[in-house]
Amino acid sequence: MSDGVLVRELPGGGHEYVLVDRELRALVIDGAVTLRFGGTDVEVRGPCTLRVDGVSHHLDPGAPATLAPLLGCLPASARWLWSGPDGRLTVALMQGQRLEVPAPGGSTTWTVDGMPATVGRGV
Repeated sequence: MSDGVLVRELPGGGHEYVLVDRELRALVIDGAVTLRFGGTDVEVRGPCTLRVDGVSHHLDPGAPATLAPLLGCLPASARWLWSGPDGRLTVALMQGQRLEVPAPGGSTTWTVDGMPATVGRGV
């Protein structure tokens, strides 16, 4: 654990990521998408889905033209970050948007503050 995030195990084997600074300060696009919440980075490498007002947007960091809906989320603050026991990451924003990243495998991976995705118990 770093100074910017606390990891808690959820009932059933998932994990909650409690951010010290919940404000989304920057989006970095460099072959991956990094959401920078203060000193904590949430990095997504590979396809994911952004849900906004009931509409699903399929994002791919390898295809920057697909990322425009993510830019529309700014400014933002995190409401809740968690991963399920299957390794799927969800980033819920206070403004109602939800970024869903599939479990690691294939072309998709994710990290929270450099900690790799986990499946099942243990961080």
